[in-house]
Amino acid sequence: MARTTSAAMRELMRLSGASQTQIERWQKRGFLPRFPRAYAGGGGSESELSDEIVERVQDLIDHAQQGTLKMGPISLIATLSEPDVALLREAVIENLAAGRRRLGMDVRADSPQEAARARLGAAERKTQRAGRTWNLENVETGPVREESPYSPELVALFFRDSDEEIYADDLEVAVDDMVEFLKRNVSRLSGAPVGALPPDLEANIRADARRRLLAAPTFRDQCDLVRSAPEDLLLRACRLVPQVRRVQLAAVHSARLAHALHTGTLTAEQLGTWHDFAMPVVNIQRMQAHPMWTRWRIFAGAESDSGDGSRIVECLEEPSLLDDLELFVDFLASLIPLHALYRLAFHRPESGGRTVK
Repeated sequence: MARTTSAAMRELMRLSGASQTQIERWQKRGFLPRFPRAYAGGGGSESELSDEIVERVQDLIDHAQQGTLKMGPISLIATLSEPDVALLREAVIENLAAGRRRLGMDVRADSPQEAARARLGAAERKTQRAGRTWNLENVETGPVREESPYSPELVALFFRDSDEEIYADDLEVAVDDMVEFLKRNVSRLSGAPVGALPPDLEANIRADARRRLLAAPTFRDQCDLVRSAPEDLLLRACRLVPQVRRVQLAAVHSARLAHALHTGTLTAEQLGTWHDFAMPVVNIQRMQAHPMWTRWRIFAGAESDSGDGSRIVECLEEPSLLDDLELFVDFLASLIPLHALYRLAFHRPESGGRTVK
């Protein structure tokens, strides 16, 4: 039977240049709302075309021209005025599952013990992949290549399933690893050398690390939390987390431009149209001194939403964190020249271009 094409669909195809197949696929995946229906007398109805649908199709075409939907399903669904919350929950869960697959942790086994061994082996292989992580915190030198800061035991523990047994030896190794990570953060904030922290502070850090590891939600727990979270909380997290990531990337780029101009590494002429996107140099120090700059770290590859799922879960576990993130994104936005913020954080480039260089 021939496929019917409504007047609203024909008009949307004319305005956007997208095909009917593309539009229907985007509607099925939740990136695009269905056409609202207008009901006339006599029981008939017809599709209507809203401004939001036209604008959303234009956004999707911009992303499709880059070869990928850079905003990701979470952002594209959450930013609709009337998002499909059930579809949004599944998008977050798929994001979490994809992260496990990238780590090699998506293990199926006959017993918890066998699953734990397989998961530990996958974590071991991940930690051996040197040079795969690019830290974006050091704005003066650019991306810093580093090995994974986590031991196989720590990775395996954080990605365990709820029915896996936690072995005492593995837990102690993971606690030691977590303690060193937390001590470095405390040292960075306090300015004291790592080895000079008071014994009682180190004891508190060790106790906190143990609590965090034992209370860390398993993949199954994370999925249950996403499925049960109140709609308003889930929507707020799914809208805010990707926004913070994009503004962080914009701040990093603006700071690097400022550093290049300040040191003479690049001149304004060499930077071309980007030369006036640099934040004042003093703002770099203010940015790096902010507690959230260390806590809410970003890495190269953050142009995509590949890590947003786990951060959304973190916000669902600790809803007060959303208030901190809103303040943080406002703070970052205040550091970047106003005319540069939109271009750096939300600019839709032409095909083959970049959102953030």
